[in-house]
Amino acid sequence: MPDKTDTLFDSYLSLGTSKDRRCNRAPFPLKQFFQTTCHIMLEASLFTMSSVLMALGLPLCFFLLLSGWDLLGLFTHLDNMSSRYLEADGIRRLAFSSDLKIIFFGSTALIAALRMPGFTRRIAGSFPIRSKT
Repeated sequence: MPDKTDTLFDSYLSLGTSKDRRCNRAPFPLKQFFQTTCHIMLEASLFTMSSVLMALGLPLCFFLLLSGWDLLGLFTHLDNMSSRYLEADGIRRLAFSSDLKIIFFGSTALIAALRMPGFTRRIAGSFPIRSKT
């Protein structure tokens, strides 16, 4: 016999865990929901951080390519760039830093857009399709 406070309306509010016999819904799979949410959040954070790290590695790859894969040439280019940055006035420094931010965000967005189909395939493949029977 159901409790006096346990009505059909309360059973829908408590996610289908009522003792009322009129409520024939299965209980809400809270554990599965939590596991699925954690899995998606971990995959999304892995995708985001790897995309950011790829975007941060692009300038290093560019300067290594520019120097002919020679570390002495790489550090020579970096020294030249840093000395010119320090000699520049404030407006040029601000313009250079804003250009770097735009390039970084643009390259991160491009890398993420190129990797997005694989990410969605990986997420969709992680969960089997359930039939509603």
